[in-house]
Amino acid sequence: MLIAVICIYMGVWVCAYFAAQADGRVRFAGLYVVAVLVLPNLFGLAFWMIYQRVDGEGAADLTRMVILVGAGLGLVFYPLIYVRTRRGA
Repeated sequence: MLIAVICIYMGVWVCAYFAAQADGRVRFAGLYVVAVLVLPNLFGLAFWMIYQRVDGEGAADLTRMVILVGAGLGLVFYPLIYVRTRRGA
């Protein structure tokens, strides 16, 4: 679970970094959608595929938690990383 959340955070960072490199609201919004919706679901699916072999009944619940935490990370940290990158810090 922790590895999946770290991978989601790194993906959010990459999306925010690439959005900050170019001007435009379309790129910001598009990569924001990727960071909040696509990345958590992608890594959540990978987590589910691995964890279902360990605990078939509880895998779905834990996967939902990974996806929700990842979406929360994307919602909160994408704008923060974007602003920090744009300022050059």
